[in-house]
Amino acid sequence: MRRASRILVPVALLLSAVLASSGVAPVPRPVIPETGLNELWNTYGDQGGHWTGGDRTVSVPLPDGRTAWLFSDTFLGQVNPDHSRPPDSPIARNTLVVQERDGTLGETLHGGTAEDPKALIGPVGSPEHYWVGDGVVEGDVLRVLYNRYRTTGSGGLDFKSAGTSLATFRLPALTPSELLVIPVSEHVAWGSELLEDGGYTYIYGAEQGRLRLARVPAGGLRGPWRFWTGSGWSSHEEDSARMLSGIGTAFSVTRVGGEYVLITMDTSPGFSPVMLGYTASSPTGPFGEPRVLYRAPEASDRRIVYDATAHPQLSRPGKLVVSYNVNSLDHGDNIADARIYRPRFVEVGWPPSTPAEPWAQIVGPFAVGVGR
Repeated sequence: MRRASRILVPVALLLSAVLASSGVAPVPRPVIPETGLNELWNTYGDQGGHWTGGDRTVSVPLPDGRTAWLFSDTFLGQVNPDHSRPPDSPIARNTLVVQERDGTLGETLHGGTAEDPKALIGPVGSPEHYWVGDGVVEGDVLRVLYNRYRTTGSGGLDFKSAGTSLATFRLPALTPSELLVIPVSEHVAWGSELLEDGGYTYIYGAEQGRLRLARVPAGGLRGPWRFWTGSGWSSHEEDSARMLSGIGTAFSVTRVGGEYVLITMDTSPGFSPVMLGYTASSPTGPFGEPRVLYRAPEASDRRIVYDATAHPQLSRPGKLVVSYNVNSLDHGDNIADARIYRPRFVEVGWPPSTPAEPWAQIVGPFAVGVGR
């Protein structure tokens, strides 16, 4: 579910009646807010002068104990005492926030200048903008996959996919040093999730809500890639299998014990506040029936939730810390209240202690017809 207006377009006034009639059932296991992380980001954002809100929310542990937090569309500038933003607050298409070893949030890295900030990654003057997939450390560099998009009109949804690129950041300075075009289809958002497992880096992608998979030997994101066909690996992307449907462009796959847990907001009906968890015995699947993990309370007639992402390095035993993003379909809301357009963190019990619920009954008739 990719953003709209200046970030989001007001297309889903349809949501009010849809959400009101959904009949969403109770979640099988209690989920609690991760108060520490929520307070950390809200305090940082309210300070102004750097990141004040953003989406995607990827965390990559660095070898020296810091964490690189990667964001796509990011508000910068100031926040007023009443939590509003100046109407002309700048937006950068992607940024990186450094979390120090002591847990404090430090610098927000972006392009341009403090007075005229630009995206951290993307050629100056390019008609394409770069939204974050996922990142991984390879040796002495951080590599991050970005999906490229090209604006086609003035509306918030007037853009089309243009492919996938790989950015390299030198460590420890996190200086961008290379931007490489990956020779893959523009129709798949490759790099939605990167999973290191068994000597390989698995590269998960999304194609209009359907899961795809590639892999490389660990440390080899620059390629060549090989693609999962459903029974083996091929050097040809067109052989790749569609593995699962109803996933977001952003999701996560995490190894927990002997199983692989895929967490996503359900996108089969369009925007939905329902977070689902799937499991498989292998990175290649097959993934079984979903469990409903959470229903995000922020969803309303004008607010959507999307981009469920697990952060295993921040999780306690028996729990998974998961973030998701919130956005308003009315850009004015994000100006009036800076707290809307920020990630929320929750702690999900894993493995769930109750049987799987029939997800179709729990989701209800959410149907906006707009995907990320």
